[in-house]
Amino acid sequence: MWWLNQAVGLVVKVFLLPFTGLNPWAGMIFISLLTAILMLFIYKKTSNQSGIKEAKNLIKGYLLEIRLFQNDFGIFLGGLKRLLSANLRYLAYNLKPLLVMILPIFLLLAQMNLWFGYNVPQPGETLLLKVEFNQAVEVDRLNLEVEAPAGVIVDSPPLRIIDENEVNWRLKIVELRGGQLVIKNGGQKYAKDISLPQSKLARVSAIRVNQNIWEQLLNPGEKPLPRDAEIKKIEVVYPSARLNLFGLKIHWLVAYFVLSIIFGFGLKGWFKVEI
Repeated sequence: MWWLNQAVGLVVKVFLLPFTGLNPWAGMIFISLLTAILMLFIYKKTSNQSGIKEAKNLIKGYLLEIRLFQNDFGIFLGGLKRLLSANLRYLAYNLKPLLVMILPIFLLLAQMNLWFGYNVPQPGETLLLKVEFNQAVEVDRLNLEVEAPAGVIVDSPPLRIIDENEVNWRLKIVELRGGQLVIKNGGQKYAKDISLPQSKLARVSAIRVNQNIWEQLLNPGEKPLPRDAEIKKIEVVYPSARLNLFGLKIHWLVAYFVLSIIFGFGLKGWFKVEI
């Protein structure tokens, strides 16, 4: 899973790298356009285009039939039945391309969250470091220490949340340099990247997880923790980012789906795709 995440991450990085100095909307518009083109190509190659076109024509015809014979209950009821059948056929034709698109879209969304999901704190601000341990570990007995990179200060003693099997620290940002945090427990050491880029659009990895496949899919920013690690998850809680649209704060996922749909429907005629 790590190598798959690495490959997808490299592709996304190559496409977004030219936009790091620009407003995040520029990168969002570009990646949404590429997504629409890719999905149209996949949809065209994996769907039954003639069947979809026929089903859509039937739906239009049955809708017209229902409108014309709305006062004749027998014909009206038959038209509804045929309309439902045509809709089910249309949905069945769409099932295969949707199944094919699920995995690449999911991998892409996880990578995009690294680029659009977080704001970088400024010098003087603080972040929360959360370390979640396995259930078998007694966090109140651990001798823990955090080693921070230059530009970051560990600003609190460890706060042990026994019920959650979690330990928290407060980090103060002095300078935007970034590096690696190192959590020490006796002779064991676990590293976590702390991303403090100065560009307008940058890749920020908030969470490092264990070998769980689902967790790796959701959090592809860093190599998973070793299998024998007593830590389940290390998280630096960055502030959430929003895209600014004339004063409105929009979540990147909403912007991405709206733009992708607009581009998809705008380009389907050019690609000769029946949706």
